[in-house]
Amino acid sequence: MAAVWLRRSLRTSIEIAITLAPFAVLFSAFLIFKWDAVQAVTSAWIVELVIALGYYHMTPLRAIEASLWGNLSMWSGFLVLYTGQIFGQAYRNTGLLEILLESVQSIVPSWDQQGRAVALVTVVGGFISAFNGFATYPVTIPGLVDLGFDGLSACASYLVYFSWTLPFNSLFIAPTISYAASGVPVVEIVRSAGLLSIPLIFLSLLGFLKILGFRFFEWETQVLLWSMGLGNAVAIILFTQIWPAYYLLTLVTGAAISLGTIYLYGRLSIRQSVQSVVGAARPEALRSSFPATMRFRAYGPLLLGILFVLLTKFPTIEHALSHVEFGVAAWGYRRFTINIFTSAGFFILVTSLVAYLFACKRANFAKDLLTATRRSRAPLTTLLVGSATVYLMVDAGQIAQLGKVLSGGGKLIYASLYPAVAFLGGMAFGQGLPGDFLLSRMQVPIAPLLGIPLSLLVGIVTVVTMGPPNALKPTQISYAASLANLKGKDGEIFRICLPWQVLQLVVTAILAVILVFFWK
Repeated sequence: MAAVWLRRSLRTSIEIAITLAPFAVLFSAFLIFKWDAVQAVTSAWIVELVIALGYYHMTPLRAIEASLWGNLSMWSGFLVLYTGQIFGQAYRNTGLLEILLESVQSIVPSWDQQGRAVALVTVVGGFISAFNGFATYPVTIPGLVDLGFDGLSACASYLVYFSWTLPFNSLFIAPTISYAASGVPVVEIVRSAGLLSIPLIFLSLLGFLKILGFRFFEWETQVLLWSMGLGNAVAIILFTQIWPAYYLLTLVTGAAISLGTIYLYGRLSIRQSVQSVVGAARPEALRSSFPATMRFRAYGPLLLGILFVLLTKFPTIEHALSHVEFGVAAWGYRRFTINIFTSAGFFILVTSLVAYLFACKRANFAKDLLTATRRSRAPLTTLLVGSATVYLMVDAGQIAQLGKVLSGGGKLIYASLYPAVAFLGGMAFGQGLPGDFLLSRMQVPIAPLLGIPLSLLVGIVTVVTMGPPNALKPTQISYAASLANLKGKDGEIFRICLPWQVLQLVVTAILAVILVFFWK
């Protein structure tokens, strides 16, 4: 009897080690060999292919089918990544981004470095990241440097702040991927992910302000921390808890509330400075250098993009659009539906095209499309190979085995430990989407086994794989550093970000344990 138990334990240990091998390859590729995301993910796919063929005796044909099905399942991710690049290029080359940035900065006094920094990341970053999260990097990081911050602080602070938005940016692509993996409706995933993200807003903002060197107990820091944090928290509560059907409006609403709050803060800041100086001159006039018509143009595409999203939610239009969806099923895998016209990528594309109607500079759509296509090659290739790797692991049964081992300790142990696994899974790939897909899939058999709602487990995965690990990924650090013209500082950026991201993980894990026992 003991010999049988020993053999089973040994076999389980070997299979767990084999399951973790692709992750070990990814971490080694990033941290030791300093490879880029495409090289790292490709190396992991090769290792996983060898494991699937050699240890699990998968046929070469089945391995090809699993890889292709993994790519098909991530169709919405490919569409968002590509259209997001088009949006960033269109908004920049039409001159609208420049006007948007200046219009926001103009409502805060020129001498208020702290207020302008927060306005930059919360308002400009919020509006842009709603449609394409990573299009904010070339705006915010150089913008912080222009405000007088050193490149090291600018990179680390924005990486920390940006992490809380990742489950929601690019029109909620992460919950869409989680739905493709688990079958849980996006609205239900958004509900649990929204609650988990509220404390991360304040932690990210606090990290941003502290890294930039601002004192916690100064009145400016307190006003900005709580007003910006509460504004985004209100947006999350409104559109993930009260009206979850309109979840796509979350980040835009948060940015709009932040814009109004920053306006009031700018007036308060001037009044405080005048009152503190005896015989002070008339306060600085806060006005944009662009006329009102040009400022309207900068916001026009965003407003029309939001309006377009809302129109698709009208029952008659929603019903009409349901007729253009189609199902995909092959090779024995679970059928899923595709509807291009209700996908986040389609909304982003429409907003991108509208930007040319409001252009303040001459822009060539064909050239912008070509540039966006070139820039999207690396992230699209990373997602292509990463999703193929994920489905090989799913088809071989490795993910089910890992989930079985973790769930053996019961509800409390699982809820405590698996956020850390999701954190590592999010770090392992060049971007969070493959890790999100992989670990969301893992929750399907575990949820009924432990008696935990599947929507809650998938929501936790969505938040933890996308947010906290992002600031620690070598690819993201390298990209951010290049925007600030930093060389040889990747390790320092990593060390600055590490405690804040670990703190986010710990807080999320504690909240996850609480929700596991009380979520209905």
